[in-house]
Amino acid sequence: MQASSPLIPAPSPARVLAWMAAAALVWAWAAWVGNANLDGYHDMLENYAWSQPLRWGTHKHPPFFGWVTGLWFAVFPQNDFFYRLLSYTNVLAGLLGVWALGRRLALGLLAPWGALLLLWALPYTNLAGKFNANTQLLSLWPWAAALLLASWQERGWRGAWVSVWLGLVAAACMLSKYYSGLMLAGLLPAVFLHADGRRWLASPRPYLALAVFALALWPHLAWVASHDWAPLTYALDQGGGEVSWHYIVRFALSPLFYWLPAWLALCLTWAWLASRQRASAWLPCAARLLLRSWLPQGRDDVLFWLAFMPWLLSLGAALAEIVALSTPWSIPIGYAFALLWLRNLQRLEPRVAPQVLQRLARAWWPVLGLVAMMAVVVAAANALGGNLGYYRPTQAAAQAIVHDWQQRHPGQRLAWVGGDWAGNAMLAFYAQPHLLTVPGAPDSVAARLSQMGDWRAGNGLLLCLRGPVQQVQTQDTECDIEAQEWLAAHGLPLQAHVLQARRSGWRFPKPQTWVYAVYDVDAVRR
Repeated sequence: MQASSPLIPAPSPARVLAWMAAAALVWAWAAWVGNANLDGYHDMLENYAWSQPLRWGTHKHPPFFGWVTGLWFAVFPQNDFFYRLLSYTNVLAGLLGVWALGRRLALGLLAPWGALLLLWALPYTNLAGKFNANTQLLSLWPWAAALLLASWQERGWRGAWVSVWLGLVAAACMLSKYYSGLMLAGLLPAVFLHADGRRWLASPRPYLALAVFALALWPHLAWVASHDWAPLTYALDQGGGEVSWHYIVRFALSPLFYWLPAWLALCLTWAWLASRQRASAWLPCAARLLLRSWLPQGRDDVLFWLAFMPWLLSLGAALAEIVALSTPWSIPIGYAFALLWLRNLQRLEPRVAPQVLQRLARAWWPVLGLVAMMAVVVAAANALGGNLGYYRPTQAAAQAIVHDWQQRHPGQRLAWVGGDWAGNAMLAFYAQPHLLTVPGAPDSVAARLSQMGDWRAGNGLLLCLRGPVQQVQTQDTECDIEAQEWLAAHGLPLQAHVLQARRSGWRFPKPQTWVYAVYDVDAVRR
């Protein structure tokens, strides 16, 4: 591991932090303006539902990103903008981890640029806007790698303290998504192939980290074991059993199309300046740098193994029919890509490095300005084009449903909501904070894992999201049918209370009406 050239311009830490913070704010605002709603799959509402209350597991995923969501909204207002801000604060935390990793790799003045360049890659920009299990890993994986190197570089009490943090962050990775096991396994080649890593194995520090890791995971594992292994069963049901070549090829190419803007901006600028200095053809130089920007620098190249092992192990697990890959799984894998490109290009063409980074610095604010402009364009296109996701009146509907229930049941407390998961969490997020939200019927297995208790002890609703009025062909959606069957089985009234909601105002020039069905489940007093 070799330090970078002292000729490379070094932005001050304060300036780097200002660039990162500004990017986080601009992207949060852009996501809020351009979409006008949270994601269409209700992942972000699902996170919030799992945070009310905090728990050691869920019926689908491990709990860490639900904890993060709950703690965030314990401090900040519950609205779409601050949820988007959480998404990009998560990105900011990950970029700081990449910066720390670059410093631990002795990349010196290249380290902050390895973080900043990721803000021109899709996982850290538009894809990061949806906070879920995949994007949570953007902040955790870089810190796990940085703390691994810190643990083997530090000695004494400092080394012990860093190892404790390594164990905690590694546990947070697993408590966010079990897929992180592949990333943690991918750290081993760097450890075994580098002399410093092998010396680290002969010290107490890795075993301290492992002990902390096991202790931090133990409550979750105990919860899973006592709840029929629900999250593990869900994870196994999502993949394995066959090789899906379509998804494998998409995942294999994801390092290119997800990180393409940053990679091309860096390599092509580097090649252009290098060819000008040498008075040579640009195209051959560009082809050489594009290829060699990915290559290792020897068998014990720690940075190469950190960059490539999550990708390689994921493909290997898919080919071995252990997992069925989904392209969004590749969102966190490229945390070390920009560091690798910078290190390799600086070694190949060191004389042009200062000029390249100066140009990238000059482009920073214009690019953020372009992002802000494009957000307005996207919002206008969605508004004028009548985009259904843009016009979905989630907040207005949630507030109308809770207000309507309170008017029909004055003085009574609404204790829980079931029905369409996870869209039904809109009531808790927008209208009645901490309202217990459960999947489907309140006595289902998934509902019991949500700490439902006895559904008869409190008033509840079954909420069905029927959709835009022009698309509602029948009164009975699948949710309605299931709700009516459950109500009939328990001798409860089957009548739906139907409400409509719409968004209007200057941002919504083509209002569209959406339909929601509510089934009351009154408490049974015994």
